[in-house]
Amino acid sequence: MGLLDETIKRIHPADTVTREKARERLDQLTMPHWALGRLMDLALDLAAMTRSTNPAVDKRVVVVMAGDHGVAAEGVSNYPQEVTLQMVYNFLRGGAGINAISNVSRSHVMVVDMGVAADIGEIPDASRFISKRIRPGTGNIATGPAMTREEAVKSVEAGIEVALKLGESYNLFGTGDMGIGNTTPSSAIVSAITGEDPAKVTGRGTGMENEYSGQG
Repeated sequence: MGLLDETIKRIHPADTVTREKARERLDQLTMPHWALGRLMDLALDLAAMTRSTNPAVDKRVVVVMAGDHGVAAEGVSNYPQEVTLQMVYNFLRGGAGINAISNVSRSHVMVVDMGVAADIGEIPDASRFISKRIRPGTGNIATGPAMTREEAVKSVEAGIEVALKLGESYNLFGTGDMGIGNTTPSSAIVSAITGEDPAKVTGRGTGMENEYSGQG
């Protein structure tokens, strides 16, 4: 049995009893009912997942999975694919927006190379970097499969391996991704899973504000 199958078998539903206990506790706080909105919903989710009304959240990490998308060749982004590599360096040097947010929240930022098209070369801060490289970018979904099923499974298992490794040192994870053209495969996946028309699940895209300005 592979790591993916083993992990799926270990996944259990969130604990509804702990969720209700957490809700009762939050309802007793001196504030208007559910004043913090989604933040309080998240607190319930965290309690149910950890089966604790006082889960540990003192060791925080944000994991940025970086990889390139072959569909970028179709001109789906305002930015060239080289920006993916530039942003990886920016994350590692602490100069990106997520680094600023993480500094405020006292979280670490970890960058994982899942398949950046370019050679990353020398790492500015190796303690913030993990290599799980599957291949140098995916295929172009406009002309064929992005990857084989085996590569897809390997990608998911790489994420599981990262979580298991970092779980030895951290108890709260934030996740994100970096890869020019990434919202195109995201929209394609949403369309395929939900059966919705691609036009319905696709937004205007980064940098389109000027084109649509003044149109309400």
